[in-house]
Amino acid sequence: MKHVTHLTLLFIFSVQSLQAQLWKKYAGYEQKYYKSMRYGLYKPANYDVKKYYPLIVYLHGSRDTVSRDMVYYQESIQKENPSFVLTPKCDEPDQGWGNTWRDSHTTAMIKTLALVDSLTKIYPIDKNRLYLYGISMGGFGVFSTLAKEPGKFAAAYAICGGSDIKAAPKLLETPLWIFHGEMDDIVPVYLSRDVYKELIRLGGKKVKYTEYPGVKHNSWENVSREKLLAGWLFAKRKDPTK
Repeated sequence: MKHVTHLTLLFIFSVQSLQAQLWKKYAGYEQKYYKSMRYGLYKPANYDVKKYYPLIVYLHGSRDTVSRDMVYYQESIQKENPSFVLTPKCDEPDQGWGNTWRDSHTTAMIKTLALVDSLTKIYPIDKNRLYLYGISMGGFGVFSTLAKEPGKFAAAYAICGGSDIKAAPKLLETPLWIFHGEMDDIVPVYLSRDVYKELIRLGGKKVKYTEYPGVKHNSWENVSREKLLAGWLFAKRKDPTK
């Protein structure tokens, strides 16, 4: 029991240390609670209240609730595309962020969507440029949210997630980039591959698919090296004329 307690305390201190580093490293980062749900929010440096900025929502994987250093916080990204970044934390991994096999949103996703709506009323966030992405459990959540909330997000990408192919007709509206490792030993690649094929069969013009040969579940590492991804994402708008 002492050993377990020691490991638990070590984990807590490690998480707190990482969060403290984020606050120190990024002046715009803060962590709060919304209806008992913990979340991180990054605000672009010196943002102008008279302008509007994109919002990126990141859905983490199962039990991965540590507030990590996101690529979108970094100056190289923010200099070209200043944006708000929301990282909600799901403490109910059994429900997760939802999936396309169930008809309703999970509690965590209901809170997240409500939080997004709340933030757009508080900060100068462009509702025309709401973006969504997630990995693993979060990847399933991306498909689920796009199917249940068609038209809400300007674009999204899902990493090592998956969807019921029956949801494909509801996924046609939103620009979507699907990523998966060919040898994924946690989430079978066909859960991404098959829904992509179905989207193409239905005439989908807004979907992209990248499968990494020989890569297992950690395909997010490959995605982090995709040089065209950020440009693809930020170019998307719900109304391209604005």
